Amino acid sequence: MPELSSVFPHLVHLGAILYLVCFLFRNQILLRCFAIIGDCAYIAYYYGVSTVPLWDAMFYASMNIAINFVMIALLLRDRREGDFSVEDLHLYRRFSPLSPGEFRRLMKLGNFEQTDYDRKLTTEGQPLEHLYYILEGEIDIKKSGRKIKPESGIFIGEVAFLSQKPATATVTIRKGTRIVVWSSAALKSALAKDEALGHGFQSLLNADLVSKVARS
Repeated sequence: MPELSSVFPHLVHLGAILYLVCFLFRNQILLRCFAIIGDCAYIAYYYGVSTVPLWDAMFYASMNIAINFVMIALLLRDRREGDFSVEDLHLYRRFSPLSPGEFRRLMKLGNFEQTDYDRKLTTEGQPLEHLYYILEGEIDIKKSGRKIKPESGIFIGEVAFLSQKPATATVTIRKGTRIVVWSSAALKSALAKDEALGHGFQSLLNADLVSKVARS
C-alpha cells in the first residue's frame, strides 16, 4: 500500500516526540505510558521503513515496552492501601507524605509496642539509639527545667535523629501508651539507600517539628 509506506518514515519523528514529551511528566506512570507509545511508533517504523524489517531494533524496543509495563505494575502496587491492617491504616493517614509502598518499607523497619509500665524513652543530654512515634497515650516531657504534656501523634527523638546529637529532653510515657520504635542506625541506612522514602520521611519530621514549634 503506497499510502501506508509513505507514513513509515515519519513514525521515527513521532516516536522521538513522544519520548521528549514523556520526560515532561513527574508522574512516573504517565512518563512510562508515553514512553511505551513512543516505542510502539519506533517498532512500526522499524517494521516498515525498509524492505526487510529491522528485527534487532524491534526486539530491543519491545523489551523496553515490557520493562515499562512491569514498572507501571510495580508503581500501581506501590500505591495500594488494600492490604493494610486497621492499625497500619490509622498510622498511614498520619504519614500522608508517604506513598503506601514507602509506608510499608518504613514499617518493616519499625515495631509497634504498648508499654505495661511508665517508661522513660529519652534522657536529656544522653545519646539516643532509637526514634519513637507516639500513637496514643500520655506523655511527660522535661526540658531545661520545664515540664510539657503534649498530645500524642508526635515523634520523640527526631532532633537527636537528625542532628546525631544527644537527646534534647527527658521523655516519659505512661502505662498503656502505644508507640512505634525504629533503630536509628537501621533507619538512617535505609533512608540513605531509598531516596524516595528519605525525602518523604524528611517531610514527615519537618512537619512534626513545625507543629511542635507552633504549639510551644
